[in-house]
Amino acid sequence: MPPPPNTETSTREIVPPSELVVRAKLDNRWYALGGGVLALAILYLAWPFQHWNFETRSSVLGGWFRSAISQEEWQFCLLVPFLTGFLIYLQRAKLRTLPLEGDWRGLALILPGLGFYWMGYKVDTGYLGFLSAHLFLGGLIVLVGGRAWARVLFTPWLLLTFMWPMFPLEEMLASPLRLITANVAAKFLNLVGVGTVSEGTSLFSAADAASGLARGDRFRLNVEAPCSGIRSLFSLLMIALFYGSMALRQPKQRLILFLSAVPLAMLGNFVRMILLALGSMWFGSEFAVGRNIDGHQEMSGFHSLAGYAVFAVALGGMFAVCSYFEGRHWKKVKKSAKGFTGGTPSLASRPLSRLTLAQVGTAVALAGVCLGVCAATPVQLVLAQPGLVRTLPLQFKDFQGIEQGMTIQEKKILAEGVKIVRNAYLGPGGRQILVTLITSGQGKRELHRPEVCLPGQGWNMAESTPVELKLSDGRTITATLLRLFSDREVAPGVQSRVRAVNIYWYVGSDGTTSPDYYDHIRISYLDAIFKNINHRWSMVSIFSPIAESQLADNNPFAEIGAIEEVKNFVQDLAPHFMMKADGSAPAP
Repeated sequence: MPPPPNTETSTREIVPPSELVVRAKLDNRWYALGGGVLALAILYLAWPFQHWNFETRSSVLGGWFRSAISQEEWQFCLLVPFLTGFLIYLQRAKLRTLPLEGDWRGLALILPGLGFYWMGYKVDTGYLGFLSAHLFLGGLIVLVGGRAWARVLFTPWLLLTFMWPMFPLEEMLASPLRLITANVAAKFLNLVGVGTVSEGTSLFSAADAASGLARGDRFRLNVEAPCSGIRSLFSLLMIALFYGSMALRQPKQRLILFLSAVPLAMLGNFVRMILLALGSMWFGSEFAVGRNIDGHQEMSGFHSLAGYAVFAVALGGMFAVCSYFEGRHWKKVKKSAKGFTGGTPSLASRPLSRLTLAQVGTAVALAGVCLGVCAATPVQLVLAQPGLVRTLPLQFKDFQGIEQGMTIQEKKILAEGVKIVRNAYLGPGGRQILVTLITSGQGKRELHRPEVCLPGQGWNMAESTPVELKLSDGRTITATLLRLFSDREVAPGVQSRVRAVNIYWYVGSDGTTSPDYYDHIRISYLDAIFKNINHRWSMVSIFSPIAESQLADNNPFAEIGAIEEVKNFVQDLAPHFMMKADGSAPAP
């Protein structure tokens, strides 16, 4: 008689060998996914990375969310992860056919990413954290998935670039875009017969003697930073990349569409300025631009609607570019669409994927090592002493000075601990020079550029240029020279203009000087990382108005003479408050 059946053996599930292979492959994929998510989570979601202007440290992603949601023009960054996820979802069928063939060359991105992570943690800046997250994710794709995965996921990874709000780029690019927009708008208006004068970032209607109109009577516009087009440029670049990946097949076409977003954004802003100029001529400045109430510009409804012209022109241009490419390759696109059968490819039809546990384990281990290094890194901020003394002489050569303290408005907007010393000097011929020494508090980025606050005080910028100052003690430093002007109506139909010059530079704790805001931030980071010096920066600002005159009587030589007088004054005064190069006290 045959033996009785074994209950355990008979009830055990019998799995075909092919399905075992599939399950093993799925297990490998879940191990890879879980390990990659773990490495990303502990670095960018769990670890307290930076203060982000808050009392306690927050993770990279936590600070990213709070920073993006607090700035209206950067809130589009919050949509980028969802758009990226949608692009990956569309590639799901292709990704299922790709084996996990990890490539150790992914470490070429992961290691620099971890290096930037440590640097950002040490100097307490989120921008290096953003860069680190982007590099680490790209390296992880190559390390675990291999080059085939990197090719498929390259566009989604590139789209994630627009997830990170890069506030410095906004200010760095705004000034040149403002100048370009003003110049191009002036040339176009002149071409179509609307007399226009461009000066710096400002546009004025030209004088018309036959009609008895002075310059600026028809319209006067200033291309402010929000009107430069920079705020719409980043979102339009993101839209172009996403739109191109959805509508176009060839990488060259996608690149052309992406690059076209730059001139299209500038074209849209140009149309906006033309609408404001024509609206001011036809319906009046208050209707087209708005009203100035106690120094605050209140935009009119027409002004707000004109702002949508940027997106209308840019998006229309993108649609035209895509339509052109789709028209040329429509047959090819239709053919490829017909050849797509859909469905989920069988994992069993592919060769067994390479074991990826070593690559995943390496990524997690490197993340742990990086956090260990960060934990052992002293991050308590101890600022060095300022590189200048906070005193100014009341009498200097032929100039008589009087102390001017910090204003109430400055006390409200400046961070606690910021110190201001200011003297107003009156010299021969009535020359007025205002000298301001500003020293930061415990924060590292508490000093802003004069270009940020001067427009709020009614000044328009005609030019910004570096200038060399040869100090009386033999040192040579580079500063920034701003040429400014402000117009006002002194009588019905009579416009008066006041010009001014502003020279400024930054002084570090070791006597280092910098003429540029972003350059002094760069020096701060590099010295904190490699020299262990935490600068307590100061800014020197020299402001001098030029005699008021009517627009028709403007004398350009008066401005040249004023600039030379101010330079000579600064070159003699600076050694009396700046520390010497060897760290010794300045001259008495």
